[in-house]
Amino acid sequence: MGLLDSLRRLLGGGQASGEDANITAIYVRCRRCGEPLKGRVDMRNEPSLAEDSDNWVVRKGLMGSGENLCFQTVEVILTFDPQKRHIVDSEVIGGTLITAEEYAELIEQREETKHA
Repeated sequence: MGLLDSLRRLLGGGQASGEDANITAIYVRCRRCGEPLKGRVDMRNEPSLAEDSDNWVVRKGLMGSGENLCFQTVEVILTFDPQKRHIVDSEVIGGTLITAEEYAELIEQREETKHA
């Protein structure tokens, strides 16, 4: 590990590989236009303690590029365990949760359609 990597970690820049262990990526697909969306949850600052349990809750609103003239906000509500390590419940309003692999495939398909 070099000096710059050490400084990056001290200043909150994440791990040397460029991925921050405190960031959870979320992937959804808009129900209206089908656009794949990616969001980030900063596990240090964004979760709030749930009122009725020891779990943590994050609420995110994701909006696409508007490329398809769709400006719908997809709301994602995630509930994490007390240690903030695992998602124990999820709700998506206006879309559906997808995996990172599905997101990458959809992005690739959209790029291919643009260049065709």
